[in-house]
Amino acid sequence: MSTLQAKNESKVSLSIARSGFEFNYNARSWQLNRNYKINVQFLSKFDVGLKEDIRETLVYFAEMYSAAYVSSYVDNLRFYLKQTDASTFSVDALVLLKNKISKNQQPKIASLRTFIRQMRYLGLNSNFDNDVYELSDRWKLYGGDRGVPVLSLDPETGPFSAFEFQAIGTAAAHCFAERRLTIKEYSCILLFKATGRRPEQIATLKIKDFSFSNAYIGTKTYVVKIPRIKQSGGGFRKAFKDFGLVKSVGQIIDQYIIYLITRIEKNVGRKLSNAEKRELPLYPDKELGINLRGLDAKKTLLFLTSELSHIKSSNLSRYHSASMDKLKVVSERTGQLIHTNPYRFRYTLGTRAAIQGAGKATIATLLDHSDEQHTDVYVANVPEYAIEISKIMNQPLAKYASAFAGKVVASEEVANIENPGAARIPLHEKNCDIGSCGTNAFCQDNAPIACYICPKFRPWQDAPHHLVLEWLMEERERLKKTLKGDMEIVSINDNIIMAVCQVIDLCKETKDV
Repeated sequence: MSTLQAKNESKVSLSIARSGFEFNYNARSWQLNRNYKINVQFLSKFDVGLKEDIRETLVYFAEMYSAAYVSSYVDNLRFYLKQTDASTFSVDALVLLKNKISKNQQPKIASLRTFIRQMRYLGLNSNFDNDVYELSDRWKLYGGDRGVPVLSLDPETGPFSAFEFQAIGTAAAHCFAERRLTIKEYSCILLFKATGRRPEQIATLKIKDFSFSNAYIGTKTYVVKIPRIKQSGGGFRKAFKDFGLVKSVGQIIDQYIIYLITRIEKNVGRKLSNAEKRELPLYPDKELGINLRGLDAKKTLLFLTSELSHIKSSNLSRYHSASMDKLKVVSERTGQLIHTNPYRFRYTLGTRAAIQGAGKATIATLLDHSDEQHTDVYVANVPEYAIEISKIMNQPLAKYASAFAGKVVASEEVANIENPGAARIPLHEKNCDIGSCGTNAFCQDNAPIACYICPKFRPWQDAPHHLVLEWLMEERERLKKTLKGDMEIVSINDNIIMAVCQVIDLCKETKDV
């Protein structure tokens, strides 16, 4: 007697998903965690006996594996029904499906094969011929290309170029300073950019995960305990890995946490206890304040410790992308606004580590992989990435890169009209002045290097910007010889070089008008 049949005979229709969510396996849909609600009505299209065997197999997967894994099986079972119009698993239907679909869709059949194998292992294969298993088991199926965005340096889905990555950081800082980004939006961008973690990992962070620690380098460091996912036997916030954050990122997170607590307390209508504050999700579900109203302390803590209090990972991804869209960063590779998603920061983190000479084990640790099998794409990518930088520096679309952020003015006199008594920006190494500062605020940035990517900079049209470019290239060559090809350090000012080139082009265009 199967597990599901025993449950039905005892009139028990409940099961526990791996996440801890309770679901009615005889219902039309199963809520397996806060992110996934699986609709299983399509099972009625299968023959009666097979339908229940498939249902029981899905219950097994729901109890043992992640909700995303179950969802992929459901999608591929639906795909089988749609493409074959068959109500059972048969050799004819599988052959039809294999001949009908493209190579890139073969992973769907591979998934079905795994599902059928599991049905056989569970003893739930009495309602289809053994030939189905034997045929599919002999097939060599295309499993999909892993790491294509990274290996191909795809400008829309792969790692950001050095210029794009730096431009994102600069633009985000300026937008936040000018109040075009909220503290929540800025914190979200910085966390993905700094950690390269998956959306679900950031979505399940709590306030208590952030702290200062001197356990690593002897001095206090801002550390975040990031929940691990895709771990065997894991569940919601069952395992963690510490990740260090630079001081500037930690300061923004601290500001955001203060803002978050204040907002939640306002929505709830009372002060939160220290225990409640610690359990607050860093990025809560939008209904959290409403859900907490009227709950006593015990029920409040119970709700906050559950994953229901956290934002869905898909919603966080959309929020992050919407925040990034506000930056209006242009890619020097496409001449268009950068296409963003959280995973591009992940690919970038691995690629930058490889450029710095990190091995597979280090990259696996950095990206929170359990093994090294998916790190080859980063190590193999190093030579192509170096060539890509060279191509970017010389291509016509370089003028579209979001490097120079200021405004070219005709002269120092024009700059003084905008900001009376504007300070001159000198280049001491070439004994010349190249522009004016558009603000009287105190500034500790390294002039004139930082000026070219500052929106307050007002370069003069007739200034010798070519001397700045000459000096930067001389310094680049010096570093290349001194550091023996360590491109991560050698290229540290490449975004400035791009900005200076843009200023030179803008000055020329203005003169030609």
